[in-house]
Amino acid sequence: MKNLYTILLLTIAFIASISIHAQSAGKKITYKITVLKSNGDPQPGILLKIIGNSEEYTGNEQGVITFDYEWKQNTTRTASLYFPNEKFKSVYSFILQEDETSKTIYLDRPEDITAYKQQNSAFKIEGNIKRTNNRPIAGALIDIQGTGRKATSDKNGYFSIEADYNHPIIIRADGMENKTMNIKQFIQHPDEPLNIYMYPRNASQLYSIAEKMPEYPGGMKAFMNYLKYNLKYPDWAKKAGKEGVVIVQFIVERDGEITSPTIVRPLEASMDSAAITAIRKMPKWVPAMEQGRVVRCKYSVPVQFKIEKPKPKPQPQKEQVKLSSLADSIAAQSEPNDSLNTLPIDSIHVSSDSIHIKMEQGTAILTKDSLTVSVNDTLSITSDKLKEFGKILTQEPKDSLNNEMKALPEKEKAVSEKKDKRNTRVSRKSKRQKATQADE
Repeated sequence: MKNLYTILLLTIAFIASISIHAQSAGKKITYKITVLKSNGDPQPGILLKIIGNSEEYTGNEQGVITFDYEWKQNTTRTASLYFPNEKFKSVYSFILQEDETSKTIYLDRPEDITAYKQQNSAFKIEGNIKRTNNRPIAGALIDIQGTGRKATSDKNGYFSIEADYNHPIIIRADGMENKTMNIKQFIQHPDEPLNIYMYPRNASQLYSIAEKMPEYPGGMKAFMNYLKYNLKYPDWAKKAGKEGVVIVQFIVERDGEITSPTIVRPLEASMDSAAITAIRKMPKWVPAMEQGRVVRCKYSVPVQFKIEKPKPKPQPQKEQVKLSSLADSIAAQSEPNDSLNTLPIDSIHVSSDSIHIKMEQGTAILTKDSLTVSVNDTLSITSDKLKEFGKILTQEPKDSLNNEMKALPEKEKAVSEKKDKRNTRVSRKSKRQKATQADE
């Protein structure tokens, strides 16, 4: 009986050893991992590595990665995905499951995301909003900030909405802290709603983004006007012509009080100090609002140091006589007009066949065929020449105009001398003819 018992024990041990050996050997499982872009297009060339295994697998043109893995009981293996140009930086990881041999993963390369942003492409996202005890939150507000797209969770906490890569996703719920998310967290789980957990709000919670941000009384224009009269420009900086902008961040408390001002972007120590001083002396702000409640909120403002340059004084305009108005006043009317007397005497020169009028713009010349002098000393201009009077026929620099005006008397003198010589020759010839007639 004892020997029989011993044989039985040995048989059981042998069967157990065979079973253990079979389990250690494991079984081969074929996995199929499909990698797609957010828009559903294939993402080819993605690399897959299994931790503890030296082999790597590459996706084909359809984004499909197929490989065999020897599955062992009581073991866990993690697979990671890599972009081809970054083989040492994992972009997505997951645990291999024996009963999940086919899996679809959505993954975008940096250039894909850039294209989505440029095109402002939108994708449907889904989620379940819950408390930390897994109870659903109904009536939560999901806001794609800056787009006007909003949704509300149902009684099961479920919602769906279109989101994009350019705008953050803000989730608000009564009594809960706000939650800010981005589309990547949803895109990686497109086949099922993403579970989103909200945490109870703290009464002293500090917001960075609120439903209604804090505001200076009267708005930003009033704030800039406040700085204009209350920002002390350091004397040395003004003399040196140093200008720039200091960015100051502070907290607007629930009563509108300004606390904890800090320099976010400095300029220079004394100018930074002047900016902080001006911010501390500000009146109370209108506090931020969140779901009808007044809340504490961070806010940042630019404080600009700029030297105001004095405006140039307006130059007095010289009075100019317009030729067109002068022309209108010279005998174009039925009665004589003394408008020529308004011109300086040295600006008018009368020659034997024309009148020269010197102006700042040039010299206007009226020829004798367009002029008529009547018995009552009225100077008239023929109607066909009146329009031409308003035009400056010659335009030269001032110096040359002065020279021209000086030369006019000399020209007139030369003409007069020429006439005298001609008259003398005529007189001598006449005397000789009379003498000849007398001799005969």
